[in-house]
Amino acid sequence: MRAAGVSVWLLAPAMMLGVLVSCLYIATAVCNAMLFNELLSSRRVSTVVGLIITIAGLLLIRPLLEVRGQLLQNRAGLVVKSRLRQALLEQLDARGPMRGGLGRSGQIQSVLTDGVEAIEPYFVKYFTQLAVTALTAIGLTIAIASISPLIAGVLLVCGVAIIAIPRLWDRALADRGQSHWGAYENLNADFVDSMMGMSTLKSFGAAKDHGSQLEKQSSQLLNTTMGQLRLSLGETGLSGMMKVLGPALGLVIAISLITSKSMPISSLFVVTLLAIELFRPFTALSACWHEAFFGISALPAMSELFEQEQTSAATRKSPQNMPHSNEVSFVDISYTYPGAAEPALEQVTFVAPAGKTTALVGLSGSGKSTALGLLMGFDHPDSGSITVGGVSADSLEIARTVTLVPQDPIIFPGTVRSILAEANPKADEAEMMTALKLACATNLHPDNNPDSGDNILDLEIEEHAQNLSGGQKQRLAIARALVRKCPLLVLDESTSGLDTQTETTVLANIRKAYPNLTLLLVTHRIDAAEQTDHVVVMGHGKVLCSGNPCTLSQEDNAWSRLISAQMGA
Repeated sequence: MRAAGVSVWLLAPAMMLGVLVSCLYIATAVCNAMLFNELLSSRRVSTVVGLIITIAGLLLIRPLLEVRGQLLQNRAGLVVKSRLRQALLEQLDARGPMRGGLGRSGQIQSVLTDGVEAIEPYFVKYFTQLAVTALTAIGLTIAIASISPLIAGVLLVCGVAIIAIPRLWDRALADRGQSHWGAYENLNADFVDSMMGMSTLKSFGAAKDHGSQLEKQSSQLLNTTMGQLRLSLGETGLSGMMKVLGPALGLVIAISLITSKSMPISSLFVVTLLAIELFRPFTALSACWHEAFFGISALPAMSELFEQEQTSAATRKSPQNMPHSNEVSFVDISYTYPGAAEPALEQVTFVAPAGKTTALVGLSGSGKSTALGLLMGFDHPDSGSITVGGVSADSLEIARTVTLVPQDPIIFPGTVRSILAEANPKADEAEMMTALKLACATNLHPDNNPDSGDNILDLEIEEHAQNLSGGQKQRLAIARALVRKCPLLVLDESTSGLDTQTETTVLANIRKAYPNLTLLLVTHRIDAAEQTDHVVVMGHGKVLCSGNPCTLSQEDNAWSRLISAQMGA
């Protein structure tokens, strides 16, 4: 509730209007009772006409107030959903990318979209109706007690039973609800994965089998839904019986009291109609509970997100000024992924000289990308320190200092101009063209003709850059990074889709155009690493050796063995 910002002040307008609508229902019931009594007694025309006009006025006003109440609830619901989604997104951001990817994206999407939508009726409609029901029940019980305490007591017991009976099913419904939400969450996650990996499924001829798996999961979701519905219908039946039993018992008792002359007959219509109005809010409360139950099942998943440990975003210090030097220093860095048995990095120490190109090489899983993730502030190391120009990475405004180009960059749909403008809105067309030329990305036209007369900046890029090859996508991402003009550029295997000649040209262009740029290059290509100023060889989360590649190649170390292995291959 704290994350959603639910408070009495937020729901108070809807509660007050709900109570007012209940008062109109009660007033209508009293007027009807008076009308029936008048028709069965003196039948004064003026009184009858006055009551009819009053009832008609109440019937006209009540729908308007009900609509207004719904609007107030919807407004409060929008606030709750906005705040809750914001809190969840901030929590995901606080976890950092290195932890944020530990869950399935489809499951997280389910919580952020359907889960938040489904929880709104609980936080808004149910709580509002609960307050309206309590106030109405108390007021009517007192009013009926003034006529007959016995009838008031019986009606109150039946009303409390309507709320108490569902509690007998709470444990079973909670278990079924969790199973239902889990089946829904897993099905949604698998659908998302299937859509994203459809080409892979097709290429392996596994689309039909995967479709059968989704069909089985859909059947499982249907079975859990029907099981929950059957259990819920039992609870609904008993609650519904109490809603009918209460007014019926009140009527029977009223008739017996009239027969024994303990209550005047004129009170019969009042008691009967007020008894019906007493149970009206209980009926609405029960409907709100069932509407909110799917969202209640999503609460544990939301709580799990909120309880997970936060990382960089939650603890980052206030950014200091830009560092005077771009030298990157790792000192005794150790890091273990959550849930992992072995550390991904163990006492890693190396220096990437300022204004130089440093290559990080090593087998897959050696810790290269993990080290860069810590540099980017995606998470905190367990121990050690990372500095840029002597300033702690935690104190840097990373977005202005470092630009990362991953191996599989995300390219948003739009023109090349809009894609580059997202990186630097102040960049003009000349700067954009310079970045594209440095990245060898001026030939992104579908016909791959660099001499095309069309302006490359106006080329439309589809979603996920589906109209570009892997290498073209990487070159566009590098151009986008260069437009930002950060003093530190990190290429995390982002030239893997380029041929050797193009890769060499791109790196040479960058080095020539930005001689003061500190460039970190993660690569598996030894020939590319040989052209750098500094190389760091990693293995099993440790630095095996580091230094000038030419000097290291003359010694017996991990670098020289990598060169020998490549030449042997």
